[in-house]
Amino acid sequence: MKRPLGVVTALLLILAGTKALQGAGPDAPWLGVLWTKGTVSVGSARVTSGTTVLPGDVISTAQESSAWLRFRTPASTVLLADTEVVLLASDSAPSFLLRRGTVVVDEKFVDPVQVAVPGGFVLVQGDPQLGAECEMATVENTSTVSVKRGLAEIHGQGAPVLLHAGQSARVEAGPQGGPQVAGKINRVIPKGVIRRDGQLQELPLQLNQVIDWNDLVRTLEAGRAQITLLDGTTLNVGARSEIKILQHEPQKQQTIIELTAGKVEANVQKITAPGGKFELRTKSAVIGTIDTSFVAESDDKHTRVCGVKGTTVVKSSSPTINKTVKLHRKECTTVIFGGPPTNPVFSPTEMANMLNQTAMNGATAGAGAGGLAIGATHIPLVWVAVAAGAAIGGAATGAVLATSGTTSPTTP
Repeated sequence: MKRPLGVVTALLLILAGTKALQGAGPDAPWLGVLWTKGTVSVGSARVTSGTTVLPGDVISTAQESSAWLRFRTPASTVLLADTEVVLLASDSAPSFLLRRGTVVVDEKFVDPVQVAVPGGFVLVQGDPQLGAECEMATVENTSTVSVKRGLAEIHGQGAPVLLHAGQSARVEAGPQGGPQVAGKINRVIPKGVIRRDGQLQELPLQLNQVIDWNDLVRTLEAGRAQITLLDGTTLNVGARSEIKILQHEPQKQQTIIELTAGKVEANVQKITAPGGKFELRTKSAVIGTIDTSFVAESDDKHTRVCGVKGTTVVKSSSPTINKTVKLHRKECTTVIFGGPPTNPVFSPTEMANMLNQTAMNGATAGAGAGGLAIGATHIPLVWVAVAAGAAIGGAATGAVLATSGTTSPTTP
């Protein structure tokens, strides 16, 4: 007799999952335990039920297969057939990137989940008694969001769209050009401003503010900001700094950042997609990595870079200079405009000082780090990015709300 996947996985969790969770230790980087039905892979290796998964793992299900991922927190998600997700590191709520297929996220009121897909995001609010259940599917240039319990608020281009239980929405590329969402302000120490591409008026830097491609984020005086990109990469921007996201495509894992002035610490999610890259550009240098953390400081004349974790590749911004250096932890290099990078120097004190100048100690945290503040109430939410299907250069996204056979946009 065949049993439903939920019953089987629940039994497996009772019998073996508790031991697996305890064995990993409280400080281990593991994110959860995977239970499988059919052919399920992590990376290129086929796995079985009870597999512990880590940040950076790529989980995929074959045709007529499925998987249940039980996070460390009281939250879970089901991956239906022909689905691929990438687990992202997070210091608070579970977080993953949906590359293709369909997932069903089940979360409790106190345990938000973050799911990213390029183009925008949806906030799903759980009910205190029932929690939230939301199905998300991405097929080529179109995504759908369906709510069974709780609320979902879709943020793309234009006015937000609010979904209640029993409602669904389709999000797809619009006919007219427009900006693409790159991420949001996840932590902030005022003061700072954002200058939208093509707009002269600057907006005050605020918590949970959406950051689009080509937005210029500028911190003032002692202000600092943490930008969380849709793929989970974080950029800790120091005081008196200017930074711009030129390109961010989570599915392709292609990101280009421009640091005009000041300091930034980049904590980059592992690059697993073919052709993927992360690149930070300054006037004098080009800094690249596939899975690392580094801190950089730049002005009009030079760039200083220190490796924090993994391997960081640094070269001159001049195409005629071929010298490239690789930095490991606590190693630093300098690139003067028009010149090659200097040989790496072991400098732990300098690395620590630069990290201290970009640290977010005392910053106010937003959704994705425990919840979203709405008025005087702090409500935990799920941050779910919705694919806009836009090509490089941007395309406007539109959300169409469907309920009881009707189709009409609505705003919260």
